[in-house]
Amino acid sequence: MESSVDRASDLKTPEPLPQERLDLVSKKIERRPTREELQEHNVLKKTHVAPALQAKEMELERSRLEDKLDRKLKNRPTVEELEEHNVLKKTHVAPALQAKELELERSRLEDKLDQKLKDRPTADELMEQHILDKNEY
Repeated sequence: MESSVDRASDLKTPEPLPQERLDLVSKKIERRPTREELQEHNVLKKTHVAPALQAKEMELERSRLEDKLDRKLKNRPTVEELEEHNVLKKTHVAPALQAKELELERSRLEDKLDQKLKDRPTADELMEQHILDKNEY
């Protein structure tokens, strides 16, 4: 019993491509970016290592970056140090509300200043109390 895969009659020779198709393929090959262009666009990695070692090189580079990041994280200042240097504000409010807290504090100070300005004595009142001299005003 003969299998359909084994029969030579089932194998067909490919038909030649039409000229239009060949022209299209030729144009695409001409426009194909160079290795340098692909490296500039990070499609290919810029490396001078043999292709068999490129994966190990990338793994080593990633490991170096992880180690560098770990060192930076270990050496970063604490929240308390940042508060001491006024990088962070000392507050007991959730971070999402800190901007509103600062806005509210500023508004409260503006209101307090406005009230003090309204309550201050006039120049006439200061002259009556002999605090301000008529010649000074």
